Amino acid sequence: MRSKFRSVRFLLVFLVSVAGFTRDVTAQAVSDLIDSGAELSLTMTETTGKTSSQQFTTAVIDRPFTGIALQLGSLAEQLNMQARFVSGSESGDWIDLHVVASATGGTFTGGFHGLEVFEGVRVEVRVTGDSAVPPEIHGFGVFDNRADTDGVALPVEPLRSVKGNKSGTIIPPPLITRAEWGAEAFIGTPSRLANPDFRFMTFHHAAGYSAETLEEGLAQVYAIQDLHQNVRGWSDIGYQFVIDRAGRLYQGRPFLDGSTSLSQVPELALGAHVGGANSGNIGVSMLGCYHPPEGSFCEQEPTQASIDTYVTLFAFLSERYGIEPTLIRGHRDFSSTACPGNNNYALLPQVINDVEDLLITGNEALGVAELTAENTDDGLVQISWSTLEDFGIEMYRVERDYLGQKSYIYESTESPGTVADDGVTREGPVTYNLYAVGSGGREQLLDSAELEFEIGASYTLAEVFPNPTGSDVRIRYKLRHDGYVLLSVYDAGGRELVSRDMGYERADRWYSTQLDMSPYASGIYYYRVVVEGFAGIDFDKTRSFALIR
Repeated sequence: MRSKFRSVRFLLVFLVSVAGFTRDVTAQAVSDLIDSGAELSLTMTETTGKTSSQQFTTAVIDRPFTGIALQLGSLAEQLNMQARFVSGSESGDWIDLHVVASATGGTFTGGFHGLEVFEGVRVEVRVTGDSAVPPEIHGFGVFDNRADTDGVALPVEPLRSVKGNKSGTIIPPPLITRAEWGAEAFIGTPSRLANPDFRFMTFHHAAGYSAETLEEGLAQVYAIQDLHQNVRGWSDIGYQFVIDRAGRLYQGRPFLDGSTSLSQVPELALGAHVGGANSGNIGVSMLGCYHPPEGSFCEQEPTQASIDTYVTLFAFLSERYGIEPTLIRGHRDFSSTACPGNNNYALLPQVINDVEDLLITGNEALGVAELTAENTDDGLVQISWSTLEDFGIEMYRVERDYLGQKSYIYESTESPGTVADDGVTREGPVTYNLYAVGSGGREQLLDSAELEFEIGASYTLAEVFPNPTGSDVRIRYKLRHDGYVLLSVYDAGGRELVSRDMGYERADRWYSTQLDMSPYASGIYYYRVVVEGFAGIDFDKTRSFALIR
């Protein structure tokens, strides 16, 4: 992944004109870290051998702040960043910024926080690195951490239990714990998230910090904690959970009760992911960058694996902590930011729908079954299944997915194990899905079978089914050539009881028609299909069936 990412970044960096570079950097790249964005302008470039320094400056920043954060893209292996504050003609000393590099390369974030309050000053930033790879600014801004309540114990007067409901039908995704990704200790004492209740679940992305593999994911989650603790000055990583592009789920903030898994329905700690709206708000961040307007570094599409984990996690949180799916939000719903990126934000309505559906079906197994489907000589599809485990199946449903249409072909509390389908009439792929229905209408997919339906080159008049029958019969036939079709039914004495002109029909497909035999007595009956082509009779076939009252 890194080589592909670096090649794209290399092209992007050298398409950007460095001279006179100015950019409005209120963009989303560092929005999780800043209170307000500011514009940086390039003022100086110095090159000495293989080392180059670029110096940037802001206009006067009128609002008070105690820290800054800067994110940029560069192909350099290492970058150093410094900042100083200018009031009028007086410049302060250069301060070394704490720099955190993305584990997959291409992105560096630096900043600092302190106790001193700055106001009415300009900020100058100096970036030093390899002269062959000049940096591209992705975002810059300031923050005031005096108002942060993160890490401060808050008074808690719960209106109800906030630990969550232990019972439910949603099994949470496996969790990679803080110990497994090597988290640093929480600074201070964590506060309870629900104070007094849960309010939202919020979708974020970690712009510039992507991960496909477990090794990358472990490193990126640690890097984000480094950013949040040592650049922003928070007590810990700001999110409760993080998801990588392979769908792996990582624990963010520690659990208050020492739980090590989500299945224990832990008591969650207050986060620091949405300024002014963190109480009762569960933050989940997807590793990667999903906002194309930011440039080629931010054009990722969410993977199906990551979305599946999001849906399962949100459904679990909704069921166990009592948060309605309609309260799923994007970070941009709370503040001026593009997070979680256009590519992710556009999916929120579908994510909400999928969470609502999963709360109905659950993902706790109702059973285990194996399904098969195969062609038969008479043009039927034989669907068979065996139930290996039953954890509360009350009904079976078999669904046919064919020619873009889905329909149930079997619904019953009984499991005959075998069902014949005559609804497939043309060659091509068909899929059968076996569902189990449990108490409360929970429906789960047990197994699927795909089949390439085939039609032979000959004429065929299939055996009716059911045979014998008690009332209705279905007559099926297949044409080799186009022609006019006449269908007849006779009794044992040769008297014609039914005559149907089926009209002109096309070749290479199966046809089916239903006959009501309730007016007739028990006995043996004969059905005949005659196909007339341009040169005369092409096909004439008679078969029999039994009617039993």
